[in-house]
Amino acid sequence: MPTVYLHPIGLDARLWRDIAGPDDVALNLPGFGGTPAPDGGPSFPALVEFALRGLREPADLVGVSLGSMVAQHAALLRPDMVRSVLLACGGAATDPETSRGRARAARETGMAGVLPSTLDRWFTPEALAADGHPGVAYARDRLLADDPEVFAAYWEMMAGHDLTEALRDVTVPATVLAAVDDLAAPVVAMKDLADRVPGARFEVIAGPHIVPLENRAGFTDAVRRHLALVAT
Repeated sequence: MPTVYLHPIGLDARLWRDIAGPDDVALNLPGFGGTPAPDGGPSFPALVEFALRGLREPADLVGVSLGSMVAQHAALLRPDMVRSVLLACGGAATDPETSRGRARAARETGMAGVLPSTLDRWFTPEALAADGHPGVAYARDRLLADDPEVFAAYWEMMAGHDLTEALRDVTVPATVLAAVDDLAAPVVAMKDLADRVPGARFEVIAGPHIVPLENRAGFTDAVRRHLALVAT
């Protein structure tokens, strides 16, 4: 049974090194990590089809932030190809004005302009202050290499993400994972998501918004717990 890993906006499949297994699928979403940007801009239905293409059997989806949103849409749009979902640090809805504001900022200032605020949302102050923190270094380099137009288009797409009512129709097993120091998707927002998904498990672990880059062991253990439960 494959596991498909879905990364946050601006990052790529390298996020999943030492987490994804040899038979798993770690994707570069369109426009990131060398995958061509989608014609006409991204959409959640198209990202769902991109994530599931080529699969011969239902998969477990693990998503962080944007990846959590894609996995939520997949559970609703293609339950025939989704065995389970682990939804980390990405809630049931976004604030549209905040998302559109981040799109405007990317277009107006470029990736260098949005880098400081993005890293501040993604990491704890301790990680940002650490000399040579590998997670921060990877995120910084990856973001600076991104196309600001692609980054902006994804934020515009996310401005329309609101599944607060639809999530009650999810039929696949779900784990909702929150991070204690997450400023972008706080624990309370992730608990609200868990409460909306029938039968969802809810976990809280240490770490910030991009929790795999700061609490890799804790995140990996949470994924393994989820996969062990859905395999039984």
